[in-house]
Amino acid sequence: MLLSTFALALLLSGAGDGEPFPSFALENFDGRSFSNKSFTGKTTIVVPTYAKCIFACPMITFFLTELDKELGAPANLQYVHVSVQPSEDTAEEILEHFEEHSIDATADPRWMFINGPDSEVAEFLSDADVQVTRTQVDEGVLIEHTTRIFVVGPQGETLATFDSYFWDKKEMHHALRYAIE
Repeated sequence: MLLSTFALALLLSGAGDGEPFPSFALENFDGRSFSNKSFTGKTTIVVPTYAKCIFACPMITFFLTELDKELGAPANLQYVHVSVQPSEDTAEEILEHFEEHSIDATADPRWMFINGPDSEVAEFLSDADVQVTRTQVDEGVLIEHTTRIFVVGPQGETLATFDSYFWDKKEMHHALRYAIE
């Protein structure tokens, strides 16, 4: 589903199937490595996004911060934004994105914004069935990407996949059961 139809997607795409999350090894904005091994012992929400987005990505971050507050900021729940614009998303822009949402990602290591070489990120996004399109428009480039929110369990298994930031609260809480028990 592309951003242009993003707001229409109000339904959960399906519960997780317990399959391993697609394999990857990228870096957080601060240089820390992040890979499938980083899921061990934690529940992780993974979202494709980019720092300069002015519509859906900030909405997703807003809803994630609200979810985190609602859950009491569990230490074993981490949030991973995966850049769909890895060569464009600088550490400064990423920190600005987090700052706009009152997230101090340097003090709270649960909040990450990972990227890497374009080809590696593109391979990961393809494996995760996230499409990204870039269209030249008068104002620059319009970037559209599949809206997908993954909940990954402490063993690296996919617990749930949501195709909207309007997730079903009961389903989200069920998916996050390891983090909030």
